[in-house]
Amino acid sequence: MRSSVPIYWRKRIDNSRLVRRRDPQAAREAAGLVGAAVVCLAVLLLCAWQHFEFVHASYRLEELRSRHEQVLEWNRTLRLEQAVLLDPMRVDEVARNQLGLDSPPAGQVIPLGGANRPAPGGVLARTVVRDPALAARRVSFAD
Repeated sequence: MRSSVPIYWRKRIDNSRLVRRRDPQAAREAAGLVGAAVVCLAVLLLCAWQHFEFVHASYRLEELRSRHEQVLEWNRTLRLEQAVLLDPMRVDEVARNQLGLDSPPAGQVIPLGGANRPAPGGVLARTVVRDPALAARRVSFAD
């Protein structure tokens, strides 16, 4: 019987003078992979940015709604206060009690707003309109 013993021979090879050529196909694949990764990352960041802007806009909307309700309540309060202050009975009471005013005598009251009534005691000023276009645009305070 023969026994076979493996024999290994050492062969010294010097590859230091060899220059490896680049594979253009591998470089294109690597560039395509990097480009695809950049595009995916850009899409992911865009989606995240939109989500964060949506959340931020929702917070701003709720804040504005709350502010709107506060302003409406403030407006209601001011209108109620205005109605109380403009009440004729209250104005009469303040005029009589705090300011010491009294009702005018019958001949002292002059009604305003009459177009054909002459002013008592003469006219102090008169408006003379020379242009009919200006007369049409004149503002009336009686309205």
